[in-house]
Amino acid sequence: MFRASWGCLATSLAPVLLACGAHAVSRPLPSYAGHAMELFDDAIEARAVGLDLDTPIDPRTDAKLRERVQVGDAAVRVRVSTVTEKAEDSGTGFVVGFQALEQLAGPYPPGGEFSIVVRSDSPSSGILKGFQGRLMGKTFVVFVRSFVRPDGDAETHFHLAPDTKEERAAVREAAAKTAF
Repeated sequence: MFRASWGCLATSLAPVLLACGAHAVSRPLPSYAGHAMELFDDAIEARAVGLDLDTPIDPRTDAKLRERVQVGDAAVRVRVSTVTEKAEDSGTGFVVGFQALEQLAGPYPPGGEFSIVVRSDSPSSGILKGFQGRLMGKTFVVFVRSFVRPDGDAETHFHLAPDTKEERAAVREAAAKTAF
Protein backbone atom coordinates (compact mmCIF):
# COMPACT_ATOMS: atom_id res chain seq x y z
CA MET A 1 0.00 0.00 0.00
CA PHE A 2 1.25 3.49 -0.73
CA ARG A 3 1.62 5.42 2.51
CA ALA A 4 1.37 9.15 2.82
CA SER A 5 2.59 9.45 6.41
CA TRP A 6 5.86 11.23 7.16
CA GLY A 7 6.77 8.52 9.68
CA CYS A 8 6.77 5.91 6.94
CA LEU A 9 8.75 8.20 4.67
CA ALA A 10 11.34 8.93 7.31
CA THR A 11 11.98 5.24 7.88
CA SER A 12 11.94 4.19 4.25
CA LEU A 13 15.30 3.25 2.80
CA ALA A 14 14.44 4.49 -0.70
CA PRO A 15 12.40 7.16 -2.46
CA VAL A 16 8.70 6.45 -2.48
CA LEU A 17 6.09 7.48 -4.97
CA LEU A 18 2.94 8.76 -3.33
CA ALA A 19 -0.26 8.85 -5.31
CA CYS A 20 -2.83 11.36 -4.13
CA GLY A 21 -5.55 9.24 -2.58
CA ALA A 22 -3.27 6.35 -1.60
CA HIS A 23 -4.46 2.94 -2.76
CA ALA A 24 -3.63 -0.70 -2.23
CA VAL A 25 -1.67 -2.56 -4.84
CA SER A 26 -3.60 -5.72 -5.74
CA ARG A 27 -1.01 -7.41 -7.91
CA PRO A 28 2.16 -9.32 -7.09
CA LEU A 29 5.18 -7.03 -6.94
CA PRO A 30 8.85 -7.92 -7.35
CA SER A 31 11.53 -7.06 -4.81
CA TYR A 32 13.73 -4.04 -5.49
CA ALA A 33 16.98 -5.85 -6.22
CA GLY A 34 19.45 -6.65 -8.96
CA HIS A 35 18.89 -5.26 -12.45
CA ALA A 36 15.68 -3.48 -11.38
CA MET A 37 17.85 -1.16 -9.26
CA GLU A 38 19.72 -0.14 -12.43
CA LEU A 39 16.56 0.52 -14.43
CA PHE A 40 14.57 2.35 -11.74
CA ASP A 41 17.56 3.98 -10.11
CA ASP A 42 15.84 7.01 -8.53
CA ALA A 43 17.97 9.23 -10.75
CA ILE A 44 17.41 12.35 -12.81
CA GLU A 45 19.36 12.30 -16.05
CA ALA A 46 21.71 15.29 -16.26
CA ARG A 47 20.48 16.07 -19.76
CA ALA A 48 16.92 16.32 -18.35
CA VAL A 49 17.95 19.49 -16.53
CA GLY A 50 20.02 20.87 -19.39
CA LEU A 51 23.44 19.50 -18.49
CA ASP A 52 25.28 17.77 -21.29
CA LEU A 53 27.84 15.85 -19.25
CA ASP A 54 27.59 12.62 -21.19
CA THR A 55 27.89 11.71 -24.82
CA PRO A 56 24.45 12.27 -26.33
CA ILE A 57 22.40 9.10 -26.54
CA ASP A 58 19.75 8.54 -29.17
CA PRO A 59 16.74 7.44 -27.08
CA ARG A 60 15.67 5.04 -29.85
CA THR A 61 18.86 3.01 -29.34
CA ASP A 62 18.88 3.21 -25.53
CA ALA A 63 18.42 -0.37 -24.31
CA LYS A 64 17.59 0.78 -20.76
CA LEU A 65 14.80 3.05 -22.04
CA ARG A 66 13.30 0.11 -23.95
CA GLU A 67 13.54 -2.13 -20.92
CA ARG A 68 12.06 0.50 -18.58
CA VAL A 69 9.06 0.71 -20.90
CA GLN A 70 8.76 -3.08 -21.18
CA VAL A 71 8.91 -3.89 -17.46
CA GLY A 72 7.78 -0.61 -15.88
CA ASP A 73 4.38 0.25 -14.50
CA ALA A 74 4.24 3.41 -16.61
CA ALA A 75 6.11 6.06 -18.53
CA VAL A 76 4.42 9.41 -18.06
CA ARG A 77 5.08 12.93 -19.31
CA VAL A 78 4.87 15.16 -16.22
CA ARG A 79 5.22 18.79 -15.12
CA VAL A 80 6.88 19.66 -11.82
CA SER A 81 4.30 21.35 -9.59
CA THR A 82 6.19 21.52 -6.29
CA VAL A 83 9.70 20.99 -4.93
CA THR A 84 9.93 20.96 -1.15
CA GLU A 85 12.98 20.38 1.03
CA LYS A 86 12.59 17.77 3.73
CA ALA A 87 14.98 17.59 6.69
CA GLU A 88 16.40 14.12 7.37
CA ASP A 89 18.90 12.83 9.89
CA SER A 90 21.45 12.37 7.10
CA GLY A 91 20.83 15.70 5.33
CA THR A 92 18.20 17.35 3.20
CA GLY A 93 15.83 15.30 1.07
CA PHE A 94 13.13 16.54 -1.27
CA VAL A 95 9.50 15.91 -2.10
CA VAL A 96 8.82 16.60 -5.78
CA GLY A 97 5.20 16.95 -6.85
CA PHE A 98 4.14 16.21 -10.41
CA GLN A 99 1.11 16.79 -12.55
CA ALA A 100 0.66 14.03 -15.14
CA LEU A 101 0.34 15.49 -18.63
CA GLU A 102 0.25 12.37 -20.79
CA GLN A 103 0.57 8.64 -20.24
CA LEU A 104 3.07 7.40 -22.80
CA ALA A 105 3.21 3.70 -21.88
CA GLY A 106 2.44 1.16 -19.23
CA PRO A 107 -0.57 -0.45 -17.58
CA TYR A 108 -0.28 1.13 -14.11
CA PRO A 109 0.03 4.95 -14.29
CA PRO A 110 0.47 6.73 -10.94
CA GLY A 111 -2.49 9.13 -11.27
CA GLY A 112 -3.10 12.75 -12.19
CA GLU A 113 -1.05 14.25 -9.37
CA PHE A 114 1.65 12.39 -7.48
CA SER A 115 4.90 12.95 -5.62
CA ILE A 116 8.26 11.31 -5.31
CA VAL A 117 10.34 11.50 -2.17
CA VAL A 118 14.05 11.81 -2.84
CA ARG A 119 16.19 11.01 0.18
CA SER A 120 19.39 12.91 0.82
CA ASP A 121 21.50 9.88 -0.17
CA SER A 122 19.69 9.42 -3.49
CA PRO A 123 21.57 10.01 -6.76
CA SER A 124 19.02 12.76 -7.53
CA SER A 125 19.52 14.85 -4.39
CA GLY A 126 22.48 16.83 -5.79
CA ILE A 127 20.58 17.78 -8.94
CA LEU A 128 17.55 18.76 -6.88
CA LYS A 129 19.67 20.87 -4.55
CA GLY A 130 21.33 22.68 -7.46
CA PHE A 131 18.23 23.10 -9.62
CA GLN A 132 15.45 23.29 -7.03
CA GLY A 133 14.15 26.75 -7.96
CA ARG A 134 14.43 26.13 -11.69
CA LEU A 135 12.43 22.91 -11.74
CA MET A 136 8.99 24.44 -11.16
CA GLY A 137 6.97 24.06 -14.35
CA LYS A 138 9.68 21.96 -16.06
CA THR A 139 8.51 18.84 -17.86
CA PHE A 140 10.07 15.37 -17.79
CA VAL A 141 9.36 11.82 -18.81
CA VAL A 142 9.20 9.69 -15.66
CA PHE A 143 9.48 5.90 -15.68
CA VAL A 144 7.97 4.28 -12.57
CA ARG A 145 7.70 0.77 -11.16
CA SER A 146 6.30 -0.48 -7.86
CA PHE A 147 8.18 -3.00 -5.75
CA VAL A 148 7.44 -4.83 -2.53
CA ARG A 149 9.41 -3.76 0.54
CA PRO A 150 10.61 -6.30 3.12
CA ASP A 151 7.71 -5.26 5.40
CA GLY A 152 5.21 -6.15 2.65
CA ASP A 153 4.22 -2.59 1.74
CA ALA A 154 4.77 -1.20 -1.76
CA GLU A 155 7.26 1.43 -2.80
CA THR A 156 7.76 2.88 -6.23
CA HIS A 157 11.11 3.71 -7.77
CA PHE A 158 11.66 6.02 -10.71
CA HIS A 159 13.92 7.34 -13.42
CA LEU A 160 13.51 10.87 -14.83
CA ALA A 161 14.47 11.57 -18.43
CA PRO A 162 14.26 14.72 -20.56
CA ASP A 163 10.91 15.60 -22.08
CA THR A 164 11.95 15.78 -25.71
CA LYS A 165 10.17 14.81 -28.89
CA GLU A 166 12.81 12.10 -29.43
CA GLU A 167 12.39 10.67 -25.91
CA ARG A 168 8.59 10.52 -26.23
CA ALA A 169 8.83 8.90 -29.68
CA ALA A 170 11.28 6.28 -28.36
CA VAL A 171 8.93 5.47 -25.46
CA ARG A 172 5.97 5.08 -27.80
CA GLU A 173 8.01 2.92 -30.17
CA ALA A 174 9.18 0.68 -27.32
CA ALA A 175 5.59 0.43 -26.03
CA ALA A 176 4.34 -0.58 -29.48
CA LYS A 177 6.97 -3.33 -29.68
CA THR A 178 6.01 -4.53 -26.19
CA ALA A 179 2.33 -4.84 -27.15
CA PHE A 180 3.02 -7.66 -29.60
